[in-house]
Amino acid sequence: MTKIEVGKGRSKVEQTNHGLRITIPSKKNFFLIAFMGFWLMGWAIGEVSVLKELLNPKDGAPEFFLITWLGGWTVGGAFVIYAWLWNVMGKEIVDITSSELSHIKVVAGFSRSSEYAVSSISKLRLQPQNTSIFGSRNGMEFWGITGGTIAFDYGQSTHKFGAQLDEAEAGHVIEAIKNRFTNL
Repeated sequence: MTKIEVGKGRSKVEQTNHGLRITIPSKKNFFLIAFMGFWLMGWAIGEVSVLKELLNPKDGAPEFFLITWLGGWTVGGAFVIYAWLWNVMGKEIVDITSSELSHIKVVAGFSRSSEYAVSSISKLRLQPQNTSIFGSRNGMEFWGITGGTIAFDYGQSTHKFGAQLDEAEAGHVIEAIKNRFTNL
């Protein structure tokens, strides 16, 4: 019989002078990290090879095709680089004060934030994710880049955070928020 250890979770909930700060590191999917790392090595070889071909064209080289291919290849590579960086070192930071909820996604020193007026937030809840690459309304949830297990309504739209949090951990985060901010 195997003894299962009690889960500790990834999130960190802290009381600050202004409110509550929740820090959620990205879930490390080691298969995706390794797969994308190897894929990026092949991607770099393809990128360099085509750039060399375009800079030193041979007679009859289909330059339009190579330029088009390079554009698509570069966009695909940029997405995979971002997804890899998110999986390796990304984190979400949620700061909640009496007036504002700020959701910040940090990847490799770059951040993107969204701010919401607390007075317009309603129905803070657990919303299990659909992690299928095909069944999700937003395929980026599969990569852990978007979405989340914690949802709230903001006017007539729904917003999420806590990408790939287990339901139990998301429940603890929601409980901490509701204990501090009873109006949510």
